[in-house]
This record gives sequence, structure tokens and C-alpha cells, in this order.
Amino acid sequence: MNRLRALLQPPYRLRSVYERLLGTEVELQVVAASRRTAEAAEQAALEELERLNGLLNRFDPQSEWRRLLARPDEAQAVSADLRAVLELAEHWQHATDGAFHPGADALGAVWSRAAGRGHLPDPAELAEVVIAIQGPLWTVHSDGRVTVHTLLPLGANALAKGYVVDQMAERAFAQAEVQAVLVNAGGDLRTLGGRGLQVAVADPFTARDDASPLTRVQVQNAALATSGQAHRGWHVGQRWYSHLLDPRTGQPVMEVPGVTVVAPLAVTADALATALSVLNVAAGLALADRTPGAAALIVTEGGIQHTSRRWAALTSG
Repeated sequence: MNRLRALLQPPYRLRSVYERLLGTEVELQVVAASRRTAEAAEQAALEELERLNGLLNRFDPQSEWRRLLARPDEAQAVSADLRAVLELAEHWQHATDGAFHPGADALGAVWSRAAGRGHLPDPAELAEVVIAIQGPLWTVHSDGRVTVHTLLPLGANALAKGYVVDQMAERAFAQAEVQAVLVNAGGDLRTLGGRGLQVAVADPFTARDDASPLTRVQVQNAALATSGQAHRGWHVGQRWYSHLLDPRTGQPVMEVPGVTVVAPLAVTADALATALSVLNVAAGLALADRTPGAAALIVTEGGIQHTSRRWAALTSG
């Protein structure tokens, strides 16, 4: 009788929200056979969040990432997780011809200082940083140690956030009797199990939360990431400049207001969303098409929508 009662019992649904992932709000949903198993999955995900936050958080001076950057020209032992993020950053820098670049943070610092003074950055200063970030920023040695080669501020936050989302989702889903998991970190999300969910794609031309979505996309056993200009950037004079910078020129990207990417992993979706904001449309769509399991929507000026080959299958019906 107890076994029959268990079989007939509806699944337990847990939803929690936290504010401790690399400066971003995190939502966790778990569907499991019981409250006990759902809470065990939640605990596993939170332990992974705390562990990785201590390694990868660029806002924490005591994180492993910040401690690595503070000791340039010194070969340092690093965790397997930080090494994985660094290797992924190198991969996507090469795969995108520099459109994704961990040195973009150094360019952002130039723009922030200039905007704070009420004028555009000095072209010579921008050019100097653009040249500086073209060289190797770090070396991952064969023994696993890492040497950083610059004092410039470096960032792998987009990749790091996706990496943490992936690890949280996989740790929670691996727990016994868990049927489905969703981890959502500021709009970058990963789902495992269940029937997935439909995600509203926000209009990149407005920052209003109540604006009608451009479309809805089905995300199942996959991840979604977005990149856009509506919420972040700089006002200089009477003009708004996007926070998204082309690492090859140092200039804000203004031609692509919004990108949405679906991919098997959140870390992949994050890298593609950033790169497709910088690349021209044809190159961006080609990159999405040759990335296994990826699909992309690129919105250009005037609200024109460009989609990769696999996108239509996620929005049909």
C-alpha cells in the first residue's frame, strides 16, 4: 500500500531565488518525487554555487580568479574549474576570430572612465589597449599551472556564469528521484529533464519588463542566453553607447541590439550570444550553424530578425 501511495503521489515542485551568483540573481526550480529529494537537489546545487562563486567571482578580491590576476608573470596552480573556464575562453576567442575576448573588460574600463568625465575615450588610448589585448593574455602550462601575462583587467564573467549554471543544473539533476531542473541566472538558463519550457524573447529596443516579447522559443534539455543593449551602456552627451564592445576596434557595437542563443550548454550559449553581437550577421549565423545543437536569433537595427538554420524548429507551434 505504501508503494502504491508513492506511485500516486504528485511530484513535489520547489522554487527558490538567491542573489549570490557573480552579482546576479539566481532562480532554481526542481521537480522531484518528494520534498525531501527536491531539497537534497537544491542543497547540492547551492553547494556547487558557493564553491564555484569562490573560484570565479570577479567582484570578490579573494576569489581564485582575482588572485590569479593579481600575480602576473608567475606560474600559479589553479583549480580544475578555473582552468576549464580559461581554456573555454581561449577556444571561443579563436573560434570567433576575436569577437569573443576576455580582454574586452580592459576596453570597458577605458569607456567607463571617459564616460564618467563626460566625453568619448581618447582614440590613442583605445588603440593602445586594443593592441595590448591581441597578444597572449595567459598561458595554460602542460602541468596545469597558469601564467597571466598582463596587468590589464580581464573578464570571463559571461563564460563563468554559464559554467556555474551548467554545474548547478547537472549537480541537482544527478540527485536521486529528480525529474527536472531549471537554473536561471539573470536570464541565462539551463534546463534538464521534464518537458522544458517556453521562454519569451524580450524586445531589445526597450528596457520595459512589461513589453510584448518578440517571440517565444522552446528550451528543453538545453540552455538559453541573451545579449543586448537595452539595460547597460554609457551616456555620453546626448547619445547612448552600448556596453558591448568590439574587441578588435574598441568601439561599441550598435548594429545588433539583441541576440538570443539556444545551445546544449549555458557556457556555449553565453559565448555565442556575446560573439554574435559583434560579428556581422552572416558570420554570426554561420557560426551558430556550425556549432552542434545551437540556434540563434539576431535582431539588427530597424527590428529586422535574422535566424540560424535550427531556430525555426524551436519556435514552431
